[in-house]
This record gives sequence, structure tokens and C-alpha cells, in this order.
Amino acid sequence: MTVKIEGNVRVITKDLTLYGSHLEYNITTGGAVIKNARILTTDFNLVANQLVRINENEYLADNAEFTTCKDCAESWSVYGQLIKVHVGKYVEIKNGLFKVKGVNVVYLPYIVLPILTKRKSGLLMFQPISRSGEGIGIQQPVFWALDDHKDATITPSFWGKRGYGTDLQYRQKFNEMNWLEFNTRLLNDMIYEPGKDNVGPSGETFFRHFTEVETHQQWTSNLGSHFRYTSSRDLDVLRDHPAYVEPKMIGSDFGFHGKVDWRRELFHLGLEGQYQQNLLFEDAIKFDRSYVQLLPRVSFSTTPFSLVQSRTFGFQHISAGLDSSYSRFRQVDKLDSPFLRNADRVSMQPYLNWNFFTWGPVSLSSKYVMDQQIYVFDDRNEAQAGKNAGLLRTEASFTMDKIFGLAYQDKVPLKSISGSDLQRLRENKEQGLRPIQRVEKENRLIGDMPRFEADLVQDSILLTRNSYRHSQEFKFVHHFIASENTYGNKQFISQISGSQAGWFDYEDALRSREFLFGSNATRTIIPPENTVELQWNNSLIRKSPKSFNYLVDDKYLRDNFTYQKIGYFNVSQGYMLQDIDAATVKDRLTRIQVDTGYIAQKWNISLNEYYFHRESKNILTLSGNRRFEYLNLFGAYNYNGFPKKLNGVTYGGQVRPTDILGIAYSRQDDLEAKKNLTTTYGIDIMPHNNCWILNINYQKTINIERFSLGVMLNFGDDRFERMRNDYFAVRRL
Repeated sequence: MTVKIEGNVRVITKDLTLYGSHLEYNITTGGAVIKNARILTTDFNLVANQLVRINENEYLADNAEFTTCKDCAESWSVYGQLIKVHVGKYVEIKNGLFKVKGVNVVYLPYIVLPILTKRKSGLLMFQPISRSGEGIGIQQPVFWALDDHKDATITPSFWGKRGYGTDLQYRQKFNEMNWLEFNTRLLNDMIYEPGKDNVGPSGETFFRHFTEVETHQQWTSNLGSHFRYTSSRDLDVLRDHPAYVEPKMIGSDFGFHGKVDWRRELFHLGLEGQYQQNLLFEDAIKFDRSYVQLLPRVSFSTTPFSLVQSRTFGFQHISAGLDSSYSRFRQVDKLDSPFLRNADRVSMQPYLNWNFFTWGPVSLSSKYVMDQQIYVFDDRNEAQAGKNAGLLRTEASFTMDKIFGLAYQDKVPLKSISGSDLQRLRENKEQGLRPIQRVEKENRLIGDMPRFEADLVQDSILLTRNSYRHSQEFKFVHHFIASENTYGNKQFISQISGSQAGWFDYEDALRSREFLFGSNATRTIIPPENTVELQWNNSLIRKSPKSFNYLVDDKYLRDNFTYQKIGYFNVSQGYMLQDIDAATVKDRLTRIQVDTGYIAQKWNISLNEYYFHRESKNILTLSGNRRFEYLNLFGAYNYNGFPKKLNGVTYGGQVRPTDILGIAYSRQDDLEAKKNLTTTYGIDIMPHNNCWILNINYQKTINIERFSLGVMLNFGDDRFERMRNDYFAVRRL
């Protein structure tokens, strides 16, 4: 039952094509021996002196070369004395040599390369390290696929003059919504010591670590939890290892933060707690014991309960609800401070929504909130404190819409479209700007025509026609504090009245003075004490049809459209009516806000501006992006006149002068301090062989200079295709 074939032998299976000069095939077992063999697939190429087919999915090759390069096998390859191919899974190579352009680069005693997404334990690509003044180092990751739901990565590291260390990562997915991830960097640093600001040897080792543990559980559809813990031996690790630490930071502190949520149809119950270490502390290895901890916060809120639902004018809809919380604030140590920092706070905000009427484009509604906070202090000798405010917001609005065009798909004969228009449509399709479909002649008497030939016989084209809606909304809003009271502990009332330094968070602010202090979130609100606000809101929405599906009844008319906001322009201005010492109209004007943006085929620009008339100061955020055929430019400008001027700009661009070269540049400057914060250069080399991408980066910050070198090999995954073919859509720096 053995067949022998000599000459030009070709074997075709569903997964690969195999060539050879001699074939011995056993009909019974399916095994085969091929000499001078070559395997071609969509994922890899392999050439071997002798190839043994063990079964349909396993091949064993002697003295063979493997590469994922399909266009230029000499670009890179791995030669191995013994190579085992698991079709659709991975390739095992023993006693291998990694070769670039036919030149031996590094010896690999054992390596596993994926030819699909199936994970396999083994060595990952090594990572060289180069730091200015610190020498050259290397990291060698070792991947351990424990099973289909968990894995670990151990990365022994040599950090040049800093010494030796390792990175550890463990990941586990319990089910679709439950997971755990652990990351840590360990290092015996021979340069660092607290307070030292140079890269010379310190004379002894200092053990450093940064650790992150994060887990999420979705116990049921209504109950979920999320916990996160970060820790470090010293606070300077963020400066010395920014590439590792910064992506794992979400604030200006290390420590524990956890949250549990229980959601029901009528209410929400949440539990939140944290124990944090302040990063903005002068001693790098000590704990800021004056930092106020949240231990814990319990929140309870209800959905609005409908009280009245009718067609009676003035009583169309009335609903009520409640938002509340209990927060416990504690310092680790009770230090001498002008502020009271250990307190329990109960906060309640019952509210009433009243929709008087909606008559065509005109509507009138009102909302009343009773905002109440009660404070009990840890020191029994301290009297309780409290504050409350009745906030009334009445809104009258008028809305106008104008629709331009009709969204549909139009079949147009190909001969009626000029060559230039057809080329433009094809370019739009490639850029994903406008859907386009070709209708081909049917030729199904015997079977489908090959796709290439079918393209040659197309006779019509589907054009997408979009419609646009311009919506204008005029709002007249009256903000009013019906009542406001403070009572109890005079020291604490003075503490929260003077400035934001005395707050635990924004809920402690007196509502009539909240807009005078704090961050942008509070400073930019309309003063709620008897103030009218005029809003003019504009939005431009594009409506586009999807492809018609004849198999779904009524789909085309009901839900077969997509909507995208491509432009907006909003203006908000407040005017204070209360009796104040205002000599002019300007003194009564609150901040004016202009928020606008536009998203076009190659443009993306947004502007958000707050101008404060009385102080003659402003807060401005401007960002934009401009896309050209071979160039992409971006920039952002941020200015804040409170309390000290923050004036910064970020700009840069990406250019791809040829198919094989991409250059990226970005820079961040502090214009007020006249300092360059960060400058980054990046070069991507992407050869035509579609096998690998070489990325070279240089970054200079106030503290460090850093070079990085990365090589991405083509294993047939989507990430490589995006990096190679859509250069401007992927962040390179």
C-alpha cells in the first residue's frame, strides 16, 4: 500500500501546498516521506532536506528553514536541525539559528513560533535596553501557558549599571467577565538611593519594586466588583521606569481601591473604599501619614419614581428620587493641622422632577434638589456640623430641526461614471469613508466565477447617498437657591467656606460659593444662586444607509441606518440676578462657554473655551488633526489662568514618504516655564516583503533620555496588518 512518485511532486490539502522531488506515501496510514520538500501556506513557508508527514496536522522536517515571510523568504528565517510543524497551531524548532538576510544572528537551542493564535509556552523575543549613562541591558521574557484560561510571563532582566532584576506577570480568566492580573517589577538597584539625582554608582544595592494587582468579577447580571492595588518601595520608580509604571497609573497615588455594585430595577447600592499613598510627598520611601483615606463610602440611589403621568397641561409628568451616601474619612495619624480631617459624612439629595408640558418644539420643566450633608467627627469633644441647600433649576427650551437630503443606496451604471469619479470612489472605500458595493453579473450555471474575473465584468456600482440633520436648541435656564443653611461646628464650617483646601471632596462646598474654588469641574459651573443661563446648542448629524438585506423583513426601512455626529457648536452664558455690588453688566456676567468641533474626511478639530468676565481670565482647550495623503499632523493647546497660569502645547506628526519608511515626531512644551517636557522621535522600517517591522524610538524628558528598539514579525495576526497597512491610524510613539 505504498506509492512512490519521482520528479516534480505536488500535494495539495485544505491547509497547505507541498512540493518535493521524491514522495513515498502510505495509503493506509496516511504517512509520507518527501525529499527536497517545500511547504507553502498563507501563514508560513518551510524548506527541508526531508519532510515526514506524521498525520494530517503534523510534519517533521530535518535540516529545514522556517519563515513567515511570504514575499521574501531571505528577509528572516530560522534554520533548525529538527523542526516540527503543528498545522494551524505552532512550530517547534530545536538547535536553531536565527538568520537575517542569510546571515546567522543568534543561536536558539529551542524556540516555538506561533502560526495561529494558540498560546504555547516558550521564549518570547528578547528586548534590548539602552539608557543614557546607565549602559546597555537586556530582558528575556519566558512565557508559560498554564492552560487555556491562565498564563504567566517571567522576564529575567539585566539593567546595565543598575544591576539585575525581573518582571513577573500572571493572568487568569475565570469566565467571560471575571479575570485577575498581577504585574510586578523587581530590581536590586546599584545606582539608586533616596535623594540621589545622578546615575553614578551608589556603592550598595537598593531593592526596588513596583507591583500591580487588578481583578474584576461580574457575579451576576446585577452584582459586580472591581479591586485594584498598586505598591512601590520608593516613589521615584515612576521617574526611573516610566514605560513600565505610567500605563498602570490612574492617579497621583499608590495603594488599594475597591468597589462593589449591586444594581436592581428600582435602586443601586454601592460600596467603595481606598487606602492610598500620596506620590506628591517629599520623602521617597516614607508614607504621607497626613493623607486622608476613604474608609469606606456606601452609596444608595433610586431610579426616578413616576408620581403623575397625564395629558393635563402643567402636570404631564412628575417623578421623584433619591441619591445618598455615607463616607468615612480618616488620617493614618492625627497631626497638628488647622483642618478637621477625621469625620463621618452623611449626604442626601432627594429630588423632584416636574415636566409641565411639551407642546411641539416647546417644553418647560423644573427640578428641585434638597442637598443635605451632616458631619460627625472622630473627636467626641467636637460638635457635629451640617449644611443644606435647596437647589431649583427651571428650564424652557425650543428645538428646531432641518433635514437635508435622503439616505439611500443608488445603483448607477458603471459606464455613466467618469474615470476620475470612479477613482475617487475607490479611494474613499479604501479609507473607509463611504461604503461602496459592486454589483456583478451572475454566472452561476456551473459555479461561481473566480473573484478576479468577476471584477472584470461588473456593470454597475452602488453609491451611498447620505442625509444630514441640523438640530438647533435654544434653552433658557434659571438656577436658584431657594434656601441655604450651615450649622454646628464653627471651625469646620469656616474650613469648608474659605477654600477648597478644607474640603474632603467637592460635596463639601457651599453651593453658593462652589464656583469660586476648586478644579475646572466646579469653577466652570453656572453660579446657582439666582442666575439665568442662555444656551444655544447646534449639532450636525449624518445618516447613512447600511447594505440592504433581503433576508430580514422590513430591516431596510426600520433600523438599517447608521448615525454620526460630525459637527457641533454650543454656547452657554450666565447672568447673575441676585443683589450684588455690581457697577456694570460685566460684573453680573458669569463665564461664557463655547464648545465646538467638526469631524470631516481629513479634518478633526475641537475647541472648548471658558471666559470669565469679572476676572478677565479664561480656560482653553484646543486640539486638531489634519490628514494628508502621506502626512498626518496633530496638535493640542491647553491654557488655564487659575490660580497660576498653566500654558502647554503638544504637537507633532507622522509622515510616510515611501512604503517602507515611516517617521513620527511629537513634542510637549510648558510655555509658561519655557521648558520642553517631552520630545519623542520614532522611525518605522516596513520592507516590501511584509515580514517584519523595525521600530526605533528616542525620547527625552526633563529627567531621562531613553532609546528603544522593537522588532515585530509577521505571524499573520491583525495587529501586524494594521501596523503595516494603516500607518496613520496606529499610535507610533
